[in-house]
Amino acid sequence: MSRRLAMVAGCALALNAQATEGGATNKIPGVDTVLVGVMGPPGSLRNTNFFGYYQASSTLDGSGNPRQGLSNFDLTAWAFTVRLQYVWPEAKFLGADVESRLGLSAYGDVRVHFDVQTPRGAVQRSGSSSEVAPGAIVAPTLFGWHGETVHQVAGPEIFLSTHAYDPAALANASTGFNSIAPAYWITWLPDPRVELDGSFVYLFNQKNSKTHYTSGNELNVDYGAGYAVSPVWQAGVSGYLYKQTTDDELNGTGVPGGNRGRALAIGPYVRYHPSRDFGVTLKWQSESGVENRAKGNRFFLQVAIGGL
Repeated sequence: MSRRLAMVAGCALALNAQATEGGATNKIPGVDTVLVGVMGPPGSLRNTNFFGYYQASSTLDGSGNPRQGLSNFDLTAWAFTVRLQYVWPEAKFLGADVESRLGLSAYGDVRVHFDVQTPRGAVQRSGSSSEVAPGAIVAPTLFGWHGETVHQVAGPEIFLSTHAYDPAALANASTGFNSIAPAYWITWLPDPRVELDGSFVYLFNQKNSKTHYTSGNELNVDYGAGYAVSPVWQAGVSGYLYKQTTDDELNGTGVPGGNRGRALAIGPYVRYHPSRDFGVTLKWQSESGVENRAKGNRFFLQVAIGGL
């Protein structure tokens, strides 16, 4: 379906030289991979629930190598997110239907552990954070166009960090900063059994008021390609391309090296959709080509009800 709304790795690790502030991002990569361009019919209400889990056993530098001075790195994060989408029954704009969306990361948990090498030996560091409603997303006006085989949605999203951010903590379930993001989603159905999806979201990140750190802007491209093996089962591959396009800044000055992150991911998915009003998608995505970020695996369980 769409959007970040699974705040899987939206945690801020207190590690110097991680892309963005601690490697945190408000738009979780890999969520927008199934029917992303298909807006529901006028008057419909869709509820999509996301459960996401992320596990990483390494964190890499700007050359894609393990970060020097760190060992035994382990990061796990999971979250449950709810999204509501309502299509206004009488609204039209340039031939498009009009939708409003509201999403809430109902619960987020992040845990990190690693050893820091010092002249006196390894020092263990660990931290965790569990929060209710650490983040939210608001999209007051999105526009959806429908064709015989191509469906498209476009409009701005606003990502909000709704929970207190602790600059002294090693891990935070909240990112500590807000983002404004123009977005475009497309679904192409070239054949009754074939589905191709693309999501293009560009995040303008705002300053973290508690740390005076501004994470660089980010491009997030999610994709999916599925084939209907039966009337109710679909199988395919999905993933994402993540690229930070501008340098991080601290107190208005660029940080050394820029700390720009990047990652690629791909993996299988399976979807069960017995009716137009119900669908369940299970996805696994493995990361590669990672720079200035943790490298790991993402797992998503998405349940959509209504408005399909």
